[in-house]
Amino acid sequence: MITLLLLACAAGPTSDGTPVDDTAVDDAVDQRLSFADVTAAPANGEQWYGPEAVLEPGEELQYCLFGTYDGPDIGISTYESFQSEIGHHLILLGTTASDLDYPDGTVVDCTQTNDMMTSFEPLINAEPTGAGSSYINLPEGMAVKLDQGQRWVVQAHWLNSTPERVRVRDVLNMGYVAEDEVETWAAAFALTQVDLSLPPQQASTLTFDCSFPADYNLLYLTGHMHENGERFRFELGDGATMETLYEIEEWDPSYRDAPPLTHFEAGEQPFAANTTLRTTCDWYNATDEAIEFPNEMCATYGMLYPSLNPVVCSD
Repeated sequence: MITLLLLACAAGPTSDGTPVDDTAVDDAVDQRLSFADVTAAPANGEQWYGPEAVLEPGEELQYCLFGTYDGPDIGISTYESFQSEIGHHLILLGTTASDLDYPDGTVVDCTQTNDMMTSFEPLINAEPTGAGSSYINLPEGMAVKLDQGQRWVVQAHWLNSTPERVRVRDVLNMGYVAEDEVETWAAAFALTQVDLSLPPQQASTLTFDCSFPADYNLLYLTGHMHENGERFRFELGDGATMETLYEIEEWDPSYRDAPPLTHFEAGEQPFAANTTLRTTCDWYNATDEAIEFPNEMCATYGMLYPSLNPVVCSD
């Protein structure tokens, strides 16, 4: 199994990269979660602490903790994340970074991911259930492949919109299944465009297409924008004739953390190789400055099968 004993330590880095000192944060609102605060880990799984941090009022912060899975090949069958009220996401990613770049146990400020010596891809996309919370329990016989030697990242993202200093620590649960018990391998998929800039005091729209050279079935999908979103739409087809599969006519700011989901039964929503997958995001920027990624986003994501690897389209 994946053992992250160092995550259970009380100390961790602060936003300026120095260790958290209990005596220095006595005035911070304590929003650290403990194992006792959340659902217990599944019988065939583990429970982890995420990185610990202190955020100043109005501060946005993202931390990445690096590690390597060194057990036998297995499947991930369940994933559940828990954050406090200032959480945005707590996710499990794969990374191209070697142990020389970021040794196991390294925690870094990855608020600006463009500054890092790695690229990321989702290992499993749990279904968002609230601010920083998510859950997925894959159907019996289905799991996400976790290979021996897989480099992984636990990424925690927070936004402190309160007037107080806040101290945070998150919790996640993982459930496993033996490789020989898996009948169908599922994988995360993500379609995203990061080259966006919303002009001030006006509406704007972004549409982008993706396609893949293999046949897949969708398990679930959802859309992702932030508070400036107005409308979201996902279509598929041959590029000329398109079917709307998911649409939010009036985007609510709360959907940033818990958007509506569309689920599919086994075999209900296949799509063939080279199908055009089209995402459209509409926004209104009411501020006096341009808004760019990651302060605003445009993405379709979810889970699909059969696939041993994440299926990602990013530009």
